[in-house]
Amino acid sequence: MRRFGVQDSFEMTHHLPPFLKSGDCIGIAATARWVSPEQLQTAINLFASWGLRVKVATHVHEVHFQLAGDADTRAAGLQQMIDDPEVQAVIIARGGYGTVQVVDRLDFTHFMQYPKWIAGYSDITVLHAHLNTRGIATIHSTMPISFPDATPQALENLRQALFGELHEFYSEEEYHGPEVSGLVIGGNLSVLYSVMASDSFQINTPSILFIEDVDEMLYHIDRMLWGLQRSGALRHVKAIVCGGFTQMKDNTRAFNFPTDNPWGSDVKQILTDAAARLGVPVAFGFPAGHLSDNRAFYLGRMAKLGSDTSGAFLRYQQQ
Repeated sequence: MRRFGVQDSFEMTHHLPPFLKSGDCIGIAATARWVSPEQLQTAINLFASWGLRVKVATHVHEVHFQLAGDADTRAAGLQQMIDDPEVQAVIIARGGYGTVQVVDRLDFTHFMQYPKWIAGYSDITVLHAHLNTRGIATIHSTMPISFPDATPQALENLRQALFGELHEFYSEEEYHGPEVSGLVIGGNLSVLYSVMASDSFQINTPSILFIEDVDEMLYHIDRMLWGLQRSGALRHVKAIVCGGFTQMKDNTRAFNFPTDNPWGSDVKQILTDAAARLGVPVAFGFPAGHLSDNRAFYLGRMAKLGSDTSGAFLRYQQQ
């Protein structure tokens, strides 16, 4: 197993955990909502078809209202997976809300020396940000709860990412900006907003920011982008890459408000304006987020944003 020295500075070299091979073991933990055994079966079967063994943390099916146990229980379950030498990667069962309650209860001392892939999205942005800040790459991907509805390409991209076969991530939308290189960071915008100015989100190297979100008011998107900018969290961002912004809402009768009082800008314009304030290019249409076609890609890894005849791309540097 690969060993990395622990560094105190957040301005560190970013490392890739070892990629998986047939016969390896992937763990499933739950840092937010619970799942039933039946809801995990599609994922277990799929991982087996990839030649992987599966371990499920003991708490994943525990029901504590919406959550898979209280915060200590959920932390203990993920700790079990990241400390288990037999487990080479961990995917979080589902999102929702709750990972921010868990992250400060985790001991990453051993993990930092022997890192493994952590995969998931949405609420799992807490873990992405926390580990990317500390120099460890992660995988932004669909999660077991969504496997039955995921597109074949979303599932295949996850397999490629885990096995080290994923080298680029495409959008079919045109990108007319300059080529930009940087560390790919980010995830769910609302979750990033919740950890800004904490030690879970301190990226001090030129970066490409990926963001996506779901079920938000348009003015909330604007507010969060202003907040992140004013906090200094985006001071090293050199480009913004946008995934899905689904189920956006506005103050209008169409969304059951009593009067029509629209924000006045759609989400694409809000994102374009945010990029203009930062003086950086913005690319749209990357298939990731709260979509059935939620394709996997790496966070915490150096890449180039550019375009070719297929559209915009993130092309990862080889390490």
